[in-house]
Order: sequence, then C-alpha cells, then structure tokens
Amino acid sequence: MSRQAKPGSKPYRAQLRDRLTALGFPEEAIPAQVAKNLIVECRIPPRAAWRLASELSLDVAAHQYNAVTGDPRAGMRGTRIWEYEQWPDRGVRPTVAALRVLAQVYGTGWKCLLGLRDLEQLPAKDLAEYHADAEPAVVTVAQPEVPPARTPAQAEEEFGAGALGDALLLTTTNVDDVQLDDLWSDLDFLGGAYTRIAPDSILGQLAVIADRTASLLKGRQRPKQTQDLLLIGAKSNAMMAWIAGDLGRYRSSRELNSAAWLYTQYADDFLARRWVRTSQARVAFWAGNGIESAKLAADGLNYHVGGQLTDAPLILAEARGWSSVQAERKVLDAIARWTAIEDPDLGAGGEDKFFNITKDRRHYMAGNALLSVGQASAALREFTTAREAFEQLSTENRWEAMDPMIRIDTGRAHLRLDDLEGAAAQVGPLLDAGVGKQPDMVRAMLKLMVTELAGPRWRAATTARNLTEALLDAHASARP
Repeated sequence: MSRQAKPGSKPYRAQLRDRLTALGFPEEAIPAQVAKNLIVECRIPPRAAWRLASELSLDVAAHQYNAVTGDPRAGMRGTRIWEYEQWPDRGVRPTVAALRVLAQVYGTGWKCLLGLRDLEQLPAKDLAEYHADAEPAVVTVAQPEVPPARTPAQAEEEFGAGALGDALLLTTTNVDDVQLDDLWSDLDFLGGAYTRIAPDSILGQLAVIADRTASLLKGRQRPKQTQDLLLIGAKSNAMMAWIAGDLGRYRSSRELNSAAWLYTQYADDFLARRWVRTSQARVAFWAGNGIESAKLAADGLNYHVGGQLTDAPLILAEARGWSSVQAERKVLDAIARWTAIEDPDLGAGGEDKFFNITKDRRHYMAGNALLSVGQASAALREFTTAREAFEQLSTENRWEAMDPMIRIDTGRAHLRLDDLEGAAAQVGPLLDAGVGKQPDMVRAMLKLMVTELAGPRWRAATTARNLTEALLDAHASARP
C-alpha cells in the first residue's frame, strides 16, 4: 500500500481491500479486517471505523438503520450517527438499542462498536449488559504483515516514500477548534458565574471540563491544540482547587493545585503559572499556612503576563500571608506596592473574572492584612471602600460571601478601636438576617471574632456576651 494515501481515506481503504484480496481473504471477511486496521493503525473510533469499512455515508447508514427497524420514518439521521461517532469526547452517547441496530447495518456485533474509552464512560447498567451478553467482542489486534519481496529498483523508488506520510501524522488530531472554543467558553462562563451559582454546582461542571480535557490529551493533537488543552487543564484544576478550599476541602484543594501545576510545567506558560500560584496562595492561607501562602504569591509575581492578570491579587495574597505571622514590615511593603498599581476602574474583574478579583475584594484583602498587624484605622478605611465598591456592583457580579466578611472584619476593627457598640452595629444586621450557608472562610472569621470578644477587654460586657452567643449560632448555621 502506498503510504501517500491519507490514513483512513477512501483511497487508503481501497488499497487496503486490494491487499487483503491478494492475501486470500474472502469478500465477506474484508470489512472486519478493514475496520480492524482503521481502529488500530489509523486510530479511528470503532463506530466510525465500521461505517467506513462498510463504505457507507452517514446518510446511507441512517437510511439503512431506519430500514432495519422496519420503519423508514423512524427518524435516524446522518447527523445523529455522526454525533454517536464523536462520543465520548463530544456528541451524544448511543444507547445499547441503537448500537444493536447499527451493528446489523454494519454486519458486526454491537460490542465491536465500543472501544475502551467508550466503556469507561458507559452507565453502569449498559456496562453490565455489555458483560452479560455472550456475544464476543472482537479484539482489535494488529496482525503482522509480511511485505512482498522488492527488487533493487523498487527499493530505490521507495526510498524516502514514507517521509510525507510520517510528517502528515502531525496533522492527525482528535480535537478541533470548535471543541477548544467550547471548553474555553465554558471555563469563562463558570469563572464569571461563581459569584452567583452554588459552589458545588460550579465544582461539578469544572470537573466535567477537567475530565474531558484529560481524556482528549490521551489522544493525538496538533502541537498548538495540545498546548491549549494543557492550559485548559491547568485553569480548570486551579479553579476547582480554589472552590474546594472555599468549601473547606483543603486536602482535595492541594491535590487539584498539584495537578494544575503539573499541567503548567508541560504547557510552559507564564499566565497558567500565575493562575495556579494565585489559587495555591489562597488555599494555603485559609488552610492555616500563612508563610507558605506569602511565598507562593511572591513566586507568582515572577511570571510577567502584562494586563492578562494584574499583580494586585498576588501582591495582596502576599500581604495577607505575612500578616498571619504579624510580619508588619513585609505587610506594609506589599500594601504600598499594591496601592501604587491599584486601578479603581478594574471593578468587575478585568479580563479574567475569576482570578482578577473585583475592587471590593481587593480592598477587603488589604484591610484584613492591615488589621492583622494592628493597623485598625487604616484597615477600617479599606473596609469602608470595600463596602462602597460592593454596593456599586451589579447583583450578578457580587460574591455573596463578601457582605458577611466585610461586616465581620469591620466589626473587628471597631473592637480594636475600643468601640464595642460600633462592632455590634456592623454585625447586627448580618446576624438578624441570618448568615445562611457560606464558604469556609466566613465561618473562620466568625470564630475569630468570637475569640476576640472572649478576651479580657470585653469578657464582662453584656453586649459582648450577647454578641458572642449570636456569632456562635451563626457559625453553626454557616456550614457550606
């Protein structure tokens, strides 16, 4: 067979049939051998391989499908068969009933239309039916081929004949631009939707993207497509780690961030490294590892990406990390660097609405870091700005957790300034309305305020005791 024919193409299949005929295969056995070759040598999925081996177009296959069912108007279309062939990467999962009919059309058994990747995605019921069926699944093992003897003249003619075919392998891909655009679009949507959709729901949808990406990476793509998939894998895992941390699942967060970082190493992309370092710094801080958080954030700043992801989230994460060990000089230095670059117009998240946090969240982080190193007055100014920015945001751009967090830390700032009544006035509306389910950090801040109210300064105050009881009730109800 000339290697100039595109693998899997009609000329390729015609040449393959001629070779099989020359080897003595009977006519009725040739389609199975062609399908086997297309699956093993050309990496064509089983359902498409068997249709091509039967030399059927999508529309003709659909017509014959309807004929097998006994109802020409049964409704099978060529587009639906194409969707069956795209699954599990995209498209539609075929039912077992549909597979049985297709198998009759192609002259094979239904189990031959499923590959290993298909089986891994089958519902438990269908997989059980697969194993229960006595029909054997054809094992697609490439048979050794004995090339015919060549004359010296033929050998000279064929020298280098395979070079083009080998190079053309670089154009073989299991993914197209539409799939990549869909994955990026889904990531962008989920990044913007996190402020208004339940975290568990977002986490589940991100897991689908991550699994789909990992599955595609097991196949062959063009180099640029592989790069895109690696970036999608990095971002989806980093986002999942961030959200899992919000839910208090820190062990899962660390594993997801490790996976995300591995993707970035292979992608060798500075923006991806920033995504992951931002997520790692956030998770480390709320897990109680402030110094590690600061160092991760500082490392993230080494990857310069222009305006795609501003320095603000990482600088503020660095400040907050150092604040956990009262490293006041380092905190104030980081806050000064952030103040110098703060863009007040970056109000809705900038280009990346997930990692480019909104203005209210930036000023809250600054206030939280300042409060932790005893700068209560400066912190109060930042919390006031955070409150104003939060209220100016449209509902869809608000992260609901910010309202309780701003109120709690503003209350804590009032306590540091010996203003118990001011603290009560800040958290009172929150407690009256009910905290509801909140991310893990809201519960952490509620507990921290309870600890501060229990100190010697407020222990004897009735207002402090009443406030403590209300905060403890809120802490119990805020479990995500």
